[in-house]
Amino acid sequence: MTLSPRPADPKIAHERRETKTMNINVLARPAALAVLGALAVAACGGSSGTSGSSSRLSTPRPVAVATGNPTQPVTLQESGSTLVLPYLQKMVEPLQADYPNIKLAPSGGGSGKGISDAIAGTVQLGGSDAYLSDAQAQQNPDLLNIPIAISAQAINYNLPGVDNLRLSGSVLADIYMGKITKWNDPAIAKLNPNIHNLPAQTIVPVRRVESSGDTFIFTSLLSATSRAWQDGPGFGTTIAWPAVPGELTATGNPGMVQVCKQTPGCVAYIGVSVENTALQEGLGEALLQNKAGNFVKPTQQTITAAVNARAATIPNDLRASLIYAPGAQSYPIVNYEYLMVKEHQSDPQVALALRTFLTWAIDPSKGASSTNLAAVNFVALPSTVIPKVKAAIAKIGG
Repeated sequence: MTLSPRPADPKIAHERRETKTMNINVLARPAALAVLGALAVAACGGSSGTSGSSSRLSTPRPVAVATGNPTQPVTLQESGSTLVLPYLQKMVEPLQADYPNIKLAPSGGGSGKGISDAIAGTVQLGGSDAYLSDAQAQQNPDLLNIPIAISAQAINYNLPGVDNLRLSGSVLADIYMGKITKWNDPAIAKLNPNIHNLPAQTIVPVRRVESSGDTFIFTSLLSATSRAWQDGPGFGTTIAWPAVPGELTATGNPGMVQVCKQTPGCVAYIGVSVENTALQEGLGEALLQNKAGNFVKPTQQTITAAVNARAATIPNDLRASLIYAPGAQSYPIVNYEYLMVKEHQSDPQVALALRTFLTWAIDPSKGASSTNLAAVNFVALPSTVIPKVKAAIAKIGG
């Protein structure tokens, strides 16, 4: 089912969403994702919507970013998204080889923690699959949303003998609301006419327990494809999940893999940075129905197709969604991976280290090498987005 746009204006969607009981994270109300119908890519309301002025979408003039090796050792502490964590871990050694005085120290904890820690100033970098909501952006005007790569999310399941299962956002919404409880439900069978061995097995939905950007992008798809979900739980890094008998929770993407592996009949949303592990553990990977009605898996081709459909609409503040993009080959759960950074740093050497690392991280010959990206199934930022990202990085000073 494709959800018709209601409301069409992402600003209205954001205002309506903030009246619901959807606790986004411990510091702010829901991050508004304009994923509704045809406007699914717009950044969240307010200053970041595609309905904003042309200055919000215009390409800034090329800027030179001041970079270099600090004169003293600087450690850049990072916390947050477990989806982006494996990618950052691959950058630690090559970054220090190029800049001996810059040490990157990434950790996990979930996107909600990354945003909270960046706001509190306990880390220099907050990793997040979700950009700041309007409320968070207004309350923290010094915090920059810096995308460093493109990622996606797979839907995995534990049904031995069932391959190439097809699912849709609306069916997943019904599963996570407890309306569809068996794998041979007519709604699932209708999507899979070529699978004749769907078991009468109970579906066990698995979800993240902590404030999570993976939850943000997964529930964004559910909101974009299910009117009942849009008007009910909504989307966010933390939401009021419907109570489903037998449901399970897990912490982090590795935890989602392990819980699903141990639970016959499970279905789980898992970031593609651990996709290889999920497949090695024997989990199936669903083909998801995209906005064009086609069923696709998260591949370099389908992720790139979604990016190409939406990259031109990223606003200057870089808060944007790639969920449910149009296009025959577009994968429906694609997102920017963000690092949250304070624009004003108390130490000029830290500011220099941040500018240097972030510029290095988006360079296709450095951090964003094809080897690093392929290892976690990510895609590089499109060239049309890079000037805006560099303009944001250049603001970091101390």
